[in-house]
Amino acid sequence: MVWCIQGAKTLSLPMQMLGADLQAHKVIYNNNPVLKWCLTNTGIQTDRNGNIVPIKNQSPRQRIDGTAALLDCYVGLYEHYNEFTNAI
Repeated sequence: MVWCIQGAKTLSLPMQMLGADLQAHKVIYNNNPVLKWCLTNTGIQTDRNGNIVPIKNQSPRQRIDGTAALLDCYVGLYEHYNEFTNAI
């Protein structure tokens, strides 16, 4: 298990990695409608240090929980990348 703080310092690099992987079609989510909905509801907010964090695009009723869970996975992947690549 990996400790994941939901802050700009922790999530900025995983958000950049996820964005690049989504654009390169490296993320396979089987066109899941719930995750697709969460991803489309997700916007980006930049802090004064240039870090980015996910935010809801519009309505507070929109959900980004799927995006947050995916980012948590990317935090774990980033922290244990060498172990992961050695295992495959």
